[in-house]
Amino acid sequence: MFRSVLKSNLFRSRILPTTRHIQLNSTKWAEQCEATGLPKINSTDEIYDAWKHKIVYSSFIESRTLKMGYKQNKIMESKLKQLHNSNIRKSCEIRPFSVAMKQLQTEEYNELFDDGKMAFDNGDNSSMVHMPYKQSGLKVRKLDELTEEGNEKLFTGEWMSDYEYYDEHDQDGRSLYGTPDPSIPSAKVPCGGCGALLHCIEPSIPGYLPSQLFKGKSKEQLLTTICQRCHFLKHYNVAINVTVSADDYIQMLSSMKSKKALAILLVDVLDFPCSIWPGLAEILGSQRPIIVVGNKIDLLPQDCSGYLENVRQCLTKSIIEAGFSRNNIKHVSLISASTGYGVEELITKIHNVWGTRGDVYLVGCTNVGKSTLFNALLRSDLCKVQATDLIQKATASPWPGTTIRMLKFPILRPSDYRLFLRTNRLKQEQYIQRANQRLRREQSKATSDVKHPTLLGHIGRTFEREQEEAFDHFSLTQRSGGPTPILTLNENNEKYINSKWCYDTPGVVQPDQILDLLTTEEILLTISRRMIRPRVYLLKPGMTLFVGGIGRIDFLDGPSSIRLILYASNTLPTIICDTSEASALYTALLGTPLLGVPFGTVDRLEKFPPLECGPNILVQGTLEKHTTICDILLSSVGWVGVNLPQHSEAIFRAWTPNKRGIYVRQPALLPNGLALRGKRIRGSLAYRLGEVFKPR
Repeated sequence: MFRSVLKSNLFRSRILPTTRHIQLNSTKWAEQCEATGLPKINSTDEIYDAWKHKIVYSSFIESRTLKMGYKQNKIMESKLKQLHNSNIRKSCEIRPFSVAMKQLQTEEYNELFDDGKMAFDNGDNSSMVHMPYKQSGLKVRKLDELTEEGNEKLFTGEWMSDYEYYDEHDQDGRSLYGTPDPSIPSAKVPCGGCGALLHCIEPSIPGYLPSQLFKGKSKEQLLTTICQRCHFLKHYNVAINVTVSADDYIQMLSSMKSKKALAILLVDVLDFPCSIWPGLAEILGSQRPIIVVGNKIDLLPQDCSGYLENVRQCLTKSIIEAGFSRNNIKHVSLISASTGYGVEELITKIHNVWGTRGDVYLVGCTNVGKSTLFNALLRSDLCKVQATDLIQKATASPWPGTTIRMLKFPILRPSDYRLFLRTNRLKQEQYIQRANQRLRREQSKATSDVKHPTLLGHIGRTFEREQEEAFDHFSLTQRSGGPTPILTLNENNEKYINSKWCYDTPGVVQPDQILDLLTTEEILLTISRRMIRPRVYLLKPGMTLFVGGIGRIDFLDGPSSIRLILYASNTLPTIICDTSEASALYTALLGTPLLGVPFGTVDRLEKFPPLECGPNILVQGTLEKHTTICDILLSSVGWVGVNLPQHSEAIFRAWTPNKRGIYVRQPALLPNGLALRGKRIRGSLAYRLGEVFKPR
């Protein structure tokens, strides 16, 4: 009895959305309730009470429901009683004013009240007397963290002091973000983060710097400066909208047609073919040699020992279907630009396949990791040693379209002797990397924690000694007491004038991607940043699976039950309901933590594109048991692997915003993904999270 009451209290207290995530439109609710025959609903308590009987399963609810035995229940009952008595005693006390509170913060006070620095924020202003704060849904934050230094600078105008050449006397106080000056022409100096030409003309144009940071600065000073947009992305994780058309992106890439160059096509292995621009083959030219690079391979779980080869074959098939000739594909590489896995092998392949016949271009859609790979190659044997510290890193951010114009670095000429030294270094490091990989695999088996990635690499340097010569002049200047020089790369120098260059090109926004519809916070919740742990669900005909508020799968007809494997970010909640109630439930819960993404104000939710469905999808079972037949892709959200009984058929219907990026990928990317599932949750349609890889 106590357990059911406890779970009910937890259920109600944790399900309530915070004011940050939801603002309800009473008119919209009234119309919805009238259409469904329900009484009018206003409070968040009543929202859940009205719709809980239509939710078959919710991962948000499941993750916040405590499952305890008899002993744990007795302990919790005692804790609840102590907390209740404590709340009654505190309610009778008179709270001292703030100055007295500071005087009371002694060691004994801090120990009693958890350091005296904890602030509670449950969002809906409801009192939580049923559970201790550590076991409840409250957010616990330190008071000194409530006002972050970065946001304080951002809203007071002090952010410009982060720039090395900023003079505070130039600030006239007219704007917290600086003031433009259209009378000053733009500079011919690109931003070190995105490549756009620096100027102070108009904030909506890429490369903008406030006039306080732009006027009177020399070319050498501007070469070490990044624009306002890159600065906010790098230091505050805030994106500033700029006016850039897709035609400008295509025009930049079209300049490659008349050049002898190698294209390194980056593809997100978690989002293809949606991360392959459909017209890119024509833009680059029919005879363009390319090296296909599947990035973010470290985020894929390992369903069998040969899963990398299966991923490589699926990626090659999608590239050919996108219009690229098989003869032009020189190599298909699987890497992780963030962990370094496979980058050294990619550099070796570039040296062997291309050398210095021409320039190298990193191309691909937005958010595939071009800037991250550019930064990795900048610190590798592909870049000339003397130029490594003279070029700024590209701005890497989850926000789409970070790179505006082309960034570049000079390529090191791979002579036979240099390749010999590089090969020796890689052989020496190979033994260490294999030992580290075995250790990480054992740690992952023991803990089932994705913080031990199974794919991790090291990007080293073979020619570090050459770097000392580049800074001889710099050291002599410091010892002589002269002014510290500004180190920049002079392209007209004899060391670089005949060099071939590696370019980081802007990303093209694929029409099938939905990242341009999301805010920065929503992108962080949608994109996987850790290894994906598959979530397995058991569905029956007439059921619907929601992936956040941006993806939906309807099981229309087929066997009495099937298993679906969801490969998506674990921060996206899921909901299972009857298909007949799916549309009404989506309208009711949009903006709440049960759907997660999107969220925001009423205007934000009303302007968000509705979910639209594509044509029905017919899937036929194979002879093999427990094998994923195909993947149903949901744009940038992820994909669902379909498992059917032998000799059976099933009909599905997929939904995304404006029906973007709905594809069927066959064969499946991870055909043995069902082996990664955990045990079935008792009384639920879901399975527990399993291991991140199948033991060999």
